[in-house]
Amino acid sequence: MLATIAVLAAAGCTASAQGSAGPGTSEPPSPAATSTATTTEAAHAPQAVIAVTSPLGSGDFAPSVPVTVTAVGGTLAAVTVTNPEGQAVPGRMSADRRTWQSTQLLGYDSAYTVVADAVKPDGKRAAVNGSFSTVTPRTLTFASVLPNDDIPVVGVGQPISVTFDEDVTDRAAVERRLVVTSTPPVAGSWYWYSDREVHYRPQDYWPANTHVVLDARIYGVNVGDSIFGQEDRHIEFDIDDSMIASVDNDELLLRVYQNGQLVKTMPTAMGKPGDETYSGTYVVMDQSLEYTMDSSTYGVPIDDPDGYRTEVEYASRLSNTGIFVHAAPWSVADQGVRNVSHGCLNVSTDDAAWFYENFGRGDIVEVSGTGVSMQPDDGFGDWNLSWADWQAGSALT
Repeated sequence: MLATIAVLAAAGCTASAQGSAGPGTSEPPSPAATSTATTTEAAHAPQAVIAVTSPLGSGDFAPSVPVTVTAVGGTLAAVTVTNPEGQAVPGRMSADRRTWQSTQLLGYDSAYTVVADAVKPDGKRAAVNGSFSTVTPRTLTFASVLPNDDIPVVGVGQPISVTFDEDVTDRAAVERRLVVTSTPPVAGSWYWYSDREVHYRPQDYWPANTHVVLDARIYGVNVGDSIFGQEDRHIEFDIDDSMIASVDNDELLLRVYQNGQLVKTMPTAMGKPGDETYSGTYVVMDQSLEYTMDSSTYGVPIDDPDGYRTEVEYASRLSNTGIFVHAAPWSVADQGVRNVSHGCLNVSTDDAAWFYENFGRGDIVEVSGTGVSMQPDDGFGDWNLSWADWQAGSALT
């Protein structure tokens, strides 16, 4: 919103206005400029005008919006905005000295003062001296992001996941501020799983060796119910070589393709009748050199006939429902022959170690022919939605 404060074009007159500014370098307003001209009076003086992007005296200015001070019919001699601690807010003056704009985000629930001095071609001055306050949030929400700086390289199937610690009821306002760019350019879309979780993926897997940037510009954004973004997030990550493993239930052979070329074949045993492995596209979520498989974590007691607590090696998680690729030396005789697991992809210890070393977060495992389907919200099951259904999950469609 631009609130224009018109100032009398005569020495000795000032008008009160709101805005924010950084330090000016020109001489300060004349000591004689002490009387105040009202906006009504100024409206009848057509010459010197100073415009500020925040109404004087307001208390709900968005701290993410730059404060802009503009001189119309003259030039800016000096602009200064100070924060509650009395420090000047940094800003940049245009080459023609007609516009000044702040270059630093403002704080929430804070009062700022603005002093601006404009000079007409005839040398007469007009000034603005006023204050404004920024919005007071009910609370703030932080956006956690995957991938992030701790996971700088991922596979071609890795979605971008943004999780908020408060409910986002104005999804559209937030989604407009989630900006994804990549080299080479790859089109994609967001999908809201809930008021707290939104994912981004392209129509097809990311091209290998793509560089991806997410700018989550949520600071100053009301996400709904007076909850505001706590801070912006800037995340960069790279897409590794394409690593895709695929298995059909009729063959029980896990074929591994690197950049489209078959590089390894592993016999496997999947979920036995009643515990069928879900068919669908899985994304490797994380990996553990050693892992305890415990049926009680999904509601089956260890002492149940179908219960278990087993230590395994080279475990690569594929879902939140407990599907892994892992070493299962006890089922080597069954691998490639029949399904005997509780849903995991059993492979030999050597094959599990190879998978552990060569696959990582974001790499793909495709399972088909089991008769049951993976749900999109199970881990990173994003690829189990059609592109049309995925786009329909955007708040901007």
